[in-house]
Amino acid sequence: MFIFIINPSSGNGKSTTFWRSLEKKLHTENVPFKKLVSTSTHETRQFVSHALKTHQVRAVGVIGGDGTISSVIQELANTSIPLAIFPAGSGNDTARMFNLTNCPEQFIQGILHGKTTCVDLLQLNDRFGITVAGVGIDTTIEEKVKHASYLPFFNKLGLVSLAYLIASIGTALTFKPFNAKITIDHQKQFVPHAWLIVCGNTTSYGGGLKICPDANPADGQFNLTMFHGINRFKAMTRVFPALLSGKPIRKNGITYAVGKELTISTDRPIPVIFDGEIIQAMPLHIKIQPHALQLLITT
Repeated sequence: MFIFIINPSSGNGKSTTFWRSLEKKLHTENVPFKKLVSTSTHETRQFVSHALKTHQVRAVGVIGGDGTISSVIQELANTSIPLAIFPAGSGNDTARMFNLTNCPEQFIQGILHGKTTCVDLLQLNDRFGITVAGVGIDTTIEEKVKHASYLPFFNKLGLVSLAYLIASIGTALTFKPFNAKITIDHQKQFVPHAWLIVCGNTTSYGGGLKICPDANPADGQFNLTMFHGINRFKAMTRVFPALLSGKPIRKNGITYAVGKELTISTDRPIPVIFDGEIIQAMPLHIKIQPHALQLLITT
């Protein structure tokens, strides 16, 4: 038995179109399955949890974006049930990291005959995530992008990263840097005048922006990128453009680190972006959970 979660709002409704094609192929292959069409995190988690308790589930498939994936991960973390992802969101950073297919035929063959790989997860307080946790200017950028009138246009063109670039420029003009105290594997640091602190299990977020270029989701540690200690002019003219290149940056204002456990406290309340969702989680405690998720590689 396979379980599928379809988020009808993902990708401006593209997920529903994709599902119709996938459903036909499942019937053609005589594959037993149950489905849920939902935009509710609570409903999704209840459905998956009940299915795992009452059926012999071979895999749980998500037709949606990183937010829907996050809902399902909460139930699959530290189990033997694999996750299959058909990318149908606006960012699709998880699918991009693992080079997962968006071809319905390949996806069906992948869930039936593909291999699984073990993936690390981030555990933020009591919540699991597969991509990135960020504190700072990125949460403001994410809010602007989600409510931007131009997002559907860029989404249709497959250029979501440009929407983030536009929002980044506007936000950088007004964002007020913060001071942070962090502890990485019991080593304490003070991070003054911080613009952004990102803990990455994977390399990118925001539709492909490589914020942690050396991150490896199977190495048992996270990668930390800290953007701090410089004025607004240098931030906008030197560091932001360099960050968008996706390559490691050897400039004043950027600090990299790796670790297995992280705490962050800030001098004012700041939301956190985690797997594309904005949450209130300060002070922040993150630790890596090695090989906590089975992922079907549907290339």
